[in-house]
Amino acid sequence: MSPGLIEHLPWICALVATLAALELLRRLRKVLRENLALQRDRNRVTLSLDLALSVGRIGNWQFERSETSLHWSDEVFAIHQRDRRRGQPGLQEAICYYHPDDRLKVADAVQRSLDHGEDYDFRARIITDAGEVREVMSRGTCRYGRDGTTIGVIGFIIDLTSGPVGQD
Repeated sequence: MSPGLIEHLPWICALVATLAALELLRRLRKVLRENLALQRDRNRVTLSLDLALSVGRIGNWQFERSETSLHWSDEVFAIHQRDRRRGQPGLQEAICYYHPDDRLKVADAVQRSLDHGEDYDFRARIITDAGEVREVMSRGTCRYGRDGTTIGVIGFIIDLTSGPVGQD
């Protein structure tokens, strides 16, 4: 190298490093814009699904063995006419919403799911917090851990009763 080039080497290295940093920044901004667009799309899809479920009076729920309570969607709360401020119910509390004549069927289906990994699909009646009897259909499918054991159940409940559903 010529002596003139050597004395400019630090400046050349700084220029190359600056250009590389600017290119990385440009790529990072592009990825952030793409992620923001994906998040907006995901939010729109979630909102659309929530709207469709509420119109169809379909709620989704989830139960994990590692937790003490279920996770109910807003629509499950509405179907049960349960005030959301009461919080998520425990598994036994949720089963107690079912009509006394249907509870054993419900409890057995849930227990078979948790113990043997069996999915279920049944029709039963619930008694809402407002005292109304509603016919519902519930479908549950198991979630499995890496070792193949059942770690929880997720599903849907559909209000088959005709008439308006109160929002609490």
